[in-house]
Amino acid sequence: MFQKKTVKNFSIVAIGLSSLGLLFSVLGTLFIKGDTETVAFIMGIVSWSILLWASIIGYKLCTSYTLYEDEYKKVGYRIYAIIIAFILFFFVGLIAGLAISVILLSTLWGLKRNYDEWDYSDSTINDTSINETTNSSKS
Repeated sequence: MFQKKTVKNFSIVAIGLSSLGLLFSVLGTLFIKGDTETVAFIMGIVSWSILLWASIIGYKLCTSYTLYEDEYKKVGYRIYAIIIAFILFFFVGLIAGLAISVILLSTLWGLKRNYDEWDYSDSTINDTSINETTNSSKS
């Protein structure tokens, strides 16, 4: 359930569902007239755009980064939450949908930023210095 291939495939599903939600919101804005409805659909556009962005970050984490098994679990939970958010978005409401999308984006973006920082810091650390430090602390 949290293997690289499975999480990657579900992130593609999340991208598709987020794109579909974004399309529905754009079409609703264009074809349904009224002040209240237009504001609601614009909030939907923002929410689905954020969820689409989060899905793409999840996909990039699965394809471009070497993650440990527990890290795939973290990404997987968020991807599955995006899929569940697609279903709940129609029942929960727009404000909760916006809050959920912002939370999911921020957590996935935080994971990606941490991995990016680790990639840059690994290139400056020498493996022999790490071994010397651990050997000296044991004596």
